[in-house]
Amino acid sequence: MKYRAFGGYCFAPPDGCDPAIVFWKGSDVMRRVIETKQSTRIGQCIYCGTSEGKLSEEHITPYGLSGRLTLLDASCQRCARITSGLENTILRNMFFAARAALGTLTRRPKDRLKPQPMLIEKEGRIQTIKAVWQEQWKVIQLPIFKLPACVDNRLYSGGIECTSMDVFELSERGTEIAARHGAEKVIQHKYQMEDFARFIAKMAYGYAVERYGLKAFEKTYVLPAILGESNDIGRWVGCSDRREFPVRQCNISVGYKIIPGDDLMVKIKMFPRFDGAEYVVVVSKIKKVYRDYIHSRGEQG
Repeated sequence: MKYRAFGGYCFAPPDGCDPAIVFWKGSDVMRRVIETKQSTRIGQCIYCGTSEGKLSEEHITPYGLSGRLTLLDASCQRCARITSGLENTILRNMFFAARAALGTLTRRPKDRLKPQPMLIEKEGRIQTIKAVWQEQWKVIQLPIFKLPACVDNRLYSGGIECTSMDVFELSERGTEIAARHGAEKVIQHKYQMEDFARFIAKMAYGYAVERYGLKAFEKTYVLPAILGESNDIGRWVGCSDRREFPVRQCNISVGYKIIPGDDLMVKIKMFPRFDGAEYVVVVSKIKKVYRDYIHSRGEQG
C-alpha cells in the first residue's frame, strides 16, 4: 500500500514488519532493527523508583505506534496512569486516523470500525461530527521546537514554544476531506504542546533506560516534566537544528550521544518514512564510569 505525503509516495512495510530502528554513531554507524518483541526486566518503577505493589510492562515506543521494545515490571500503577493518559491524548487526538491508515497496532480495534469524532468548520462555525477513519483527515502534524534551552543556553521561563509544523497528509488533502463533508475545512483536535514534548521525553527516557540501565544515571532531568510535576519541558526537549537520520520504513528512529558535561542526549525522529521532525532530549547526567566505558568502545553514546 502507498500513501501520498505532499505529492510524493511512501510505501508502507508489509504487515508485521514495521520495525523501530535504533542506531547510534561511534567510529562506525551501527543499526539495530527490531522486528519482534524484545523485553528487559527492570524490577522497579522507572519514574518514581518504587518496587512496591504491582508493576506493569512499559512500552518504550507506544504500542499504538507498533512499538516492540518493552520494559518489564517497570511502572507502578500511579505512574502508569499518568503516562498512559499522556500517550492516549497524543495517539488518539493527533494521530487516530493516520495510525489507522498506516495500520499500526491498536488495543481498540473495534474503534477503527466505528465512526469517531472529528472537527470541521462549516458556515463559520466549528462543529463536531462523527466519521469512520477512512472519511477523516489522515494527517500527521509534528510541531517544530527550538533547541532545548539547556543546549543553546537561552533565557527560559517555562513551557515550550512551537515555531512551525511538519504536515504530512496521507492519501487525501484536508480540503478534499472537508469538501466531502460539505465543510470549509477540517480541524485537528487541540492538544497542548507541552504534552507532545512530554510524550517525546517519555520515549527518549525509555530508550535510555533500555540501553544503559537505571544505574547509569547520576541525575535524570526529564522525570518531573514527564510526570507533569514541573513546567520545564522546554529546557530538556526541543528539535535538532539539522536532520541527520535517513528515510526508513519505520515509525521511530533513535540515536544517542553523550555531550559535554556528561549529559545524555537522545535524538528521536518521528515517522522516518516521511522524513519527519527530529527531536532532541537531554535525558540525564551519565555517571563517569559509564561514560568512560562507552567511549572506550569508540561510541559517542
